[in-house]
Amino acid sequence: MKLKIQFVIKLLLGIVFYAGPTPLSAQVEPLRTSTESQEIHVTADKLTATDGGAQVEASGNVEIKRQLTTLKAEEVRVNRVTQDVEAKGKVSLDDPEWKIKSADSVRLNLDKETGEIQRGDLFIEQGHVSIMGRRLQKLGGQSYRIDDGFFTTCLCESGPAPWKFSANELHLTREGLGTITDGYFYIMDIPVLYLPYGFFPVKVERQSGFLFPKFGYSDTEGFRFQQPFFWAISKSTDASLTFDTETRARIGTIGEFRTLFDRDSDFHLNASYFNESPRTDEQGDVVDRTIADQDIPKNRWSILGTHRTTLPGDWLTYSDIAAYGDDLFTRELVERMDLTLQKQSVIRVSRFGESRFGLLRNWGDTFVKGEWNFYQDFVQPDATTLQRTPQISFWGRRFISGFPLEIRWRGEGTNYMRREGGDGLRLDLRPEVVVPFRTASHLFGSFSVAPRETLYHLYSPVKSGERNLSRELVEVRGNIGTSLNRVFEWSGLGLTRLKHVVEPELSYIFVPRADQSRIPIMDDIDRINRRNVFTLAVANRLWGRMAHRLAGLAGDRDAELLSPMGSDAVELASLRMALSYDVDKERKGGDSLTDLDLNMRFTPLPYLNFGFDGGLNPGPWNITHARVSFAVTDPRLLTRRSLDPDFNRPNSLGLSYQFLRRGVNGYLAEDANIDLDAPPNCAQHPLDPRCPGTGFNQNIVGNLAGNILYRPLDQLLLSFSSSYNVRDTRFVGARGAAKVLSSCECWAVTFSVNHSINPSKTTFNFDFNLLGLGQQKSSLN
Repeated sequence: MKLKIQFVIKLLLGIVFYAGPTPLSAQVEPLRTSTESQEIHVTADKLTATDGGAQVEASGNVEIKRQLTTLKAEEVRVNRVTQDVEAKGKVSLDDPEWKIKSADSVRLNLDKETGEIQRGDLFIEQGHVSIMGRRLQKLGGQSYRIDDGFFTTCLCESGPAPWKFSANELHLTREGLGTITDGYFYIMDIPVLYLPYGFFPVKVERQSGFLFPKFGYSDTEGFRFQQPFFWAISKSTDASLTFDTETRARIGTIGEFRTLFDRDSDFHLNASYFNESPRTDEQGDVVDRTIADQDIPKNRWSILGTHRTTLPGDWLTYSDIAAYGDDLFTRELVERMDLTLQKQSVIRVSRFGESRFGLLRNWGDTFVKGEWNFYQDFVQPDATTLQRTPQISFWGRRFISGFPLEIRWRGEGTNYMRREGGDGLRLDLRPEVVVPFRTASHLFGSFSVAPRETLYHLYSPVKSGERNLSRELVEVRGNIGTSLNRVFEWSGLGLTRLKHVVEPELSYIFVPRADQSRIPIMDDIDRINRRNVFTLAVANRLWGRMAHRLAGLAGDRDAELLSPMGSDAVELASLRMALSYDVDKERKGGDSLTDLDLNMRFTPLPYLNFGFDGGLNPGPWNITHARVSFAVTDPRLLTRRSLDPDFNRPNSLGLSYQFLRRGVNGYLAEDANIDLDAPPNCAQHPLDPRCPGTGFNQNIVGNLAGNILYRPLDQLLLSFSSSYNVRDTRFVGARGAAKVLSSCECWAVTFSVNHSINPSKTTFNFDFNLLGLGQQKSSLN
């Protein structure tokens, strides 16, 4: 934290400028500089200027105020020529960013930015750094030396600090690194550890050293211990190495390397290795028997990495790597990584591990991309998984100057490979001509025609006459819509006006029938059915203009919003409905209407949100799929920020429900390895529809999820998140945590319990942090 020494001296030099050679007694009138913002108030029993105004002395209850800074002392002396200032007797300085709580004397020099504080108590607001010492010396820049001193980040109003460092010599460098010589680590004024030499970070940037270990316990894996070490190689490069052991399961290491080449180029690599020798019944821990590879090897590993680099010529190269030694690694060991709970959740339920390498270039309205994709299938055999090696794409658009015409183009060449055949090379070309139009002030739309050619070159095993195939299509699209709105005066809920917007749209798509029976199926491009469909969609939006009800907080420097209000105009609600009509199905007497698509958002207040996305079958009028969400956050103000980021978060509650009705292929969601081309194996795959009495007759998804973050006390934070399978009436997973912040706000401890299935286990974790030492991270997400 930068000491504002020059700021204090400029205050005192302001006194020199306006003081005359005549002694003044009990002066309390304000002194004004050239601008109103530089106004200085001086109070002293006696104020004297001598030596032609070069020396200024003030004594007796001296108090100097300028804006939000106040200096107090019994005696103050300023040398205008050498720019030295001395203050003695009950010296204190109060500033929003730093404070001298008390000192016997202070000597400061404006020119050299050096100074000395005798028997001082210094507090720096950022990081809550408290430094006490017999002598505090500022050495230039922002480096300090403290003799016979103490250091802590505890904010104790009375009594001993829960922890502190003492040192015969304590140095703080301008880079934010503290070093201790001949010191001790204290707990409640009791020395518990002698430190002949040590170092610690006092800035939010991370510094090299051992981080606090993590402890945990699992009912299946035993006691867990993790010891991380962090290495700050340079300002733009760092690395970490974590030793991990679980007494009944494994022993291993986790390494991470990060570097930033420039603002747009970076590299990140995370690798791990675990040896499962302590594990005795790994196959018995496998719960999901529907996956193809159920083997848990003794040696397990993972590699995760990303990079983004801009090459000369504006070519962007990128890579995202996700490779695992076995298919169960992500379900069992992803929580060992230094990832957020949200990212862990995404990886844990992922169907594939995807690695990709590519380069991208654009020329304004034209883009070219080359990419290699490799997939690791966690459910089905990798031998049947298609790999895109490589995929080359180009696309773009251009408006014809002076004419209402737009030309779009898109082409993609993909080489599909897999170990068990059924692969090949595909080239898909799709140019498009678009004619936009506006027939009235509120009526607009477009019409487009897109011929499409898809060429295949298949590898063995195929017949010689079926190696080279093609498919020709044309897509005709059109749409017309409008936008209508009306503004209403409104007073309530902190609003001054409401605006209702209605946006109806009618669209049409036509695709002729094409014979696709001979071409393979590698992704969704290979099957495009005939379409002759009209779609009607209506969007309703409700906007509100906020009243300036927070204007009174503008001058409150200690108040901060927990839930930001955003801009004056906010979207309060929206509802979009879309329904399609299939002309061909109507001609054949089939079901001509698709599901009614519903998308709704309702935000009556900035901290309250409702959402619904779903589909409604207009035939039997039942819901085919749905997702309902509700979220509320605490709108109250945060009057003091904590060093722990979790205690700066608002109270919040979130609930969601997901539903997906069963379909003809719903059983594959439960067991993707059912092979209808092979004889039924009802013992291994009981959901096979050919098995007697075991047909799949369940909805596919019916999950209720919730999370809550609640702070019942200033020093206590509770967190709980869970997912409940309503269909099977069981918990899919649950995690609860309690976090305690010390009364002096200088340490935090987190106790958490996590229950998961597949594999089924319960884990207890313990996390402890000394706040203010290095960068603080959330332990709740």
